[in-house]
Amino acid sequence: MDNLPKIDEYYSLWLLISQTRSAVFKARHKKVGKYIHFNQAAALVTIWALDGQVTPATLSHQLFLEPHSVSELIMRMEKKGLVTKAKDKKRGNIVRISITEKGREFCRQAVQEDFIRSIMSSLSKEQREQLRSSLNILLGEALKALDMEDQPPPLP
Repeated sequence: MDNLPKIDEYYSLWLLISQTRSAVFKARHKKVGKYIHFNQAAALVTIWALDGQVTPATLSHQLFLEPHSVSELIMRMEKKGLVTKAKDKKRGNIVRISITEKGREFCRQAVQEDFIRSIMSSLSKEQREQLRSSLNILLGEALKALDMEDQPPPLP
């Protein structure tokens, strides 16, 4: 017989956040996944949101991925023609990842499909603002635990 205690309200909430993230990602992938994997989509939208050009380190920070994972992600996206990789002209030791026209077109299509908007609109404006506020508090605490609180915040 298992003598472990049942999960408490904190772990229950953590599990709900995890399940919600997974369900939204899977549903989004089902809708637009025929184009690219959700990690690639997240990276592409991040690059697009940051004016179409980032360093791998910035992408790693924004997506909370290890540098080697970002390198593999960039390589796959580059093979699909979604991004290009080039050395910085002023600082040769820095690599810049730029979104291609094909990548921009993917982002435009993804936004036009309004999939995320249709899910998020199930909440009222007030509920979305409260959710954003609550998630920002949790993100702040997680960043502290990762000793990352003094770094630039992820995208709004």
